[in-house]
Amino acid sequence: MDSALIDSTSEQFLGQWKRLVSTTNWEKGQIILGWRQALIDADAPVSDYSDEAWSRRVGNVTPQHVGRLRRVFERFGLTREDYDGLFWSHFQAALDWDDAELWLEGAVQNDWSISEMRHKRWETRGEVAEEEPSASDESAEAPWDEDAEAADAGEVTTGTMETARDPERAESSSDNDDDDDVDDSESDEVESGGYASGTAASSAPVRPFAALPPLPPDVNDAFEAYKLCILRHKMGGWQDISLDDMVMSLEALKQLTLAPPEL
Repeated sequence: MDSALIDSTSEQFLGQWKRLVSTTNWEKGQIILGWRQALIDADAPVSDYSDEAWSRRVGNVTPQHVGRLRRVFERFGLTREDYDGLFWSHFQAALDWDDAELWLEGAVQNDWSISEMRHKRWETRGEVAEEEPSASDESAEAPWDEDAEAADAGEVTTGTMETARDPERAESSSDNDDDDDVDDSESDEVESGGYASGTAASSAPVRPFAALPPLPPDVNDAFEAYKLCILRHKMGGWQDISLDDMVMSLEALKQLTLAPPEL
């Protein structure tokens, strides 16, 4: 049988599998938060509802992965449906970013994989050497569905944006879910509150491009370049151009657009 046909057929089902795992990770995070909150409400000691405590009770999953599941749902659980087609691991990768919503929106608009999203952000922030995504960021040091197969901890990779949206048109490339070596159980001291506690409930996401219609290629290329330019200067604290001057440049483009054509 033609190997290309085998790969094509398999990719359809792999895409479905990855989407299922992504959904399951959200559900696991919600369960962990519910369990924690029930014990908090019962005035249980912190050690009784730590990530390590859940790991011991469930088995086949490390405290670090429990922490990832919990923290991702805690921050993005209420807003994840605003980012159609993203994998759970997109959110996990952006978990500690203060501008996460901006880049998740960029991933939706531009079909970025997890790796592409990381590198786009790094480029926009000025390609600071110590912030460059490393080879370890793309490795399988943190399996995407760590507790799915305890007896054989093989690599489980995430797909591209196209895989998430339509497995039948999935690309052959994929990205591993990952995490740095931070022990997520360190953040066990949480405030009282339900699933809504955390960043997702405390601040509204910034999604300036949500209603933007499809743009022709030349407009889209210019728009993307200018958008990255704005982000770069914004991240740099407006050192080379002031915020007011940047806004003036945008206003000038608006005036040019609205001006009647010259006869």
